[in-house]
Amino acid sequence: MNAQINPTFYGLKSHYGFIIAHSPELKPISQTNPYGIQLEYSWLKTSDKAWKTCFCYGRSGFSFAYFNYNNPDILGSSYNLIYFVEPYFTYKGPLRFSLRGSVGATYLDTIFDEETNPDNVLFSTNLSFFLALSLNLNYHINNKYAINLSANYNHISNGGQKQPNKGMNFPTFSIGIDRIINDTPLKRKPESLRSYETSLDYYIGSFASLRSSDRDAEASNHLLIGLTGGILKPLSGINGLNAGVELWYDFSDQEIAKQRGINDSAFSSAITAGHQFSIGNFYFLQSFGFYLTRPKNIQGNWLYQRYSFWYSIGKSKRWTLGASLIAYGKVADHMDGRLIYILN
Repeated sequence: MNAQINPTFYGLKSHYGFIIAHSPELKPISQTNPYGIQLEYSWLKTSDKAWKTCFCYGRSGFSFAYFNYNNPDILGSSYNLIYFVEPYFTYKGPLRFSLRGSVGATYLDTIFDEETNPDNVLFSTNLSFFLALSLNLNYHINNKYAINLSANYNHISNGGQKQPNKGMNFPTFSIGIDRIINDTPLKRKPESLRSYETSLDYYIGSFASLRSSDRDAEASNHLLIGLTGGILKPLSGINGLNAGVELWYDFSDQEIAKQRGINDSAFSSAITAGHQFSIGNFYFLQSFGFYLTRPKNIQGNWLYQRYSFWYSIGKSKRWTLGASLIAYGKVADHMDGRLIYILN
C-alpha cells in the first residue's frame, strides 16, 4: 500500500497597509503606511483524522514576517515568528477561498522611552504578541505554483505586561506566490464524518496573567489568577452559545489600591454570555462580561468583552489549552492563558 503523501507549500508574500488610530492621541504617529515581507512553510494533511479537526481541509504552518512601520524614529520595525491555521471554505478547481488565523511572537526594535521616545505609546516592550486574521483567495496556476491575494487584520500588543500599551492595529493587503510540492486534488469527505453532539457541555478551568501595577507608565508586574466555569450549547455543527462565571484576584489592583490609599478590593467577579464557533478541536468564543463585583475606583467599566481561543488536547478532547483577551470598547486591556476541562 502506498503511503499517503500530503502537499507542502513554500511561500513568499509582500504587504502594504495602514495604521488604525483607535484613540485620539495615536493620530500623530499613525499617519503612515506599513509595508513588509513574509516567508512561509506550511502543509495540508488530507487524511480523515486531519479533516475532522476542523471538519474541513486546511493548511497550517509557520512564517517569518518583517514589517517596517514607515516611521523609523518613533515606531521602527518588527520581526515576527508566526504559527497559523488556514481552513478552506471552497476548494473546487483552481480557486480556493480560505480564512487564516495567526498567532506569534514579535520583536520590536523601537519602543517607548520616557526621555528618548515618549511619543511611542503603542509599544513599551521589545517582545510582544502578534495576532492576525486574514481572508485569502488562492489561485492554482498549475500543480506546482499558486498565487494568493489576502486582506489581513494585524494586531501587536504586549498583553498588558507593561505600560504604555495602546497596541497597534494595522490592516494590510498582501500578494504572494506559493511553490507546491506533491499537490493533490481535494475530494469531498463523506457526510458520516460530520457527526456532532447538540447536548449541553459544561466547563471548568483556571486562568492567569501578569499585569502592570501602573496602567499608564512603566512598573513592576503582578500576578492575576482566576477560576471560570459555565456551559456550552451547540446549535449546529460549528455555532453555539455560551454562558458562565469568572472569578479572579488581581495583585496589580491590590498594589494600585495600596499606592492610592484606597480601600478597593482586588477581587472581581462577573457573569458572561456570548457565542462560539467550535470547529473540530478549535473553539473561538466571543462573550460579554457583566461585573458583579470589581474595584470601582480602579475599574470604572461595568461591562467588558472577552475573546477566547481554546484547543482540545488528549484522546478524550476534554482538556483544552487556550488564551483570552479582555477589552473595554476599542481598548484591549490584557491577555491571559487558560486551562479548561470540558464535561460532556
